[in-house]
Amino acid sequence: MIIKRIPVGPLMANCYIVGDALTKEVIIIDPGDEADKIFSVVEEDGYKVVSIALTHAHFDHVGALDAAKDRFGVPVINKEGIYHVGRHEVKALKTPGHSDDGLSFLCGNCVFTGDVLFRMSVGMTDLGGDFNTLRRSIHELYKLPEDTVVYPGHGLTTTIGKEKKYNPFVRAAYE
Repeated sequence: MIIKRIPVGPLMANCYIVGDALTKEVIIIDPGDEADKIFSVVEEDGYKVVSIALTHAHFDHVGALDAAKDRFGVPVINKEGIYHVGRHEVKALKTPGHSDDGLSFLCGNCVFTGDVLFRMSVGMTDLGGDFNTLRRSIHELYKLPEDTVVYPGHGLTTTIGKEKKYNPFVRAAYE
């Protein structure tokens, strides 16, 4: 499986290139900014973009969306459902709270959470979000296997197990 993290823009949002190592088909998750930087990774490695996926529509996650749509002419995934990239299934899960339109993308033992769940933190809710909704979404993510790797919208990876145990904002047990 291909997973490449590309921090972009002034807020260092994580754009991910995710796909099938055999077919080289990929999706771009959250093309937040610096389109040329994203395109360079795609073209250097000879990837074929089959879709673009959005965890939510805040500016730091969609800044290069129009450029990517123009460049690759592929559909945008912005709703729940099952999608495919090469031999891999990608399940878009509704995870609102940071924003009303929040999605997380589950692929194998990896989940791309946007700004819902971070390493030892959670997304803010002051831009139209709701903490109770965010908390419910995170508890749904906590139902994933503990070894599921979390790829957040900012910062470094973690696992569901670590977050359930150590995240100071949302503990595994319902409080």
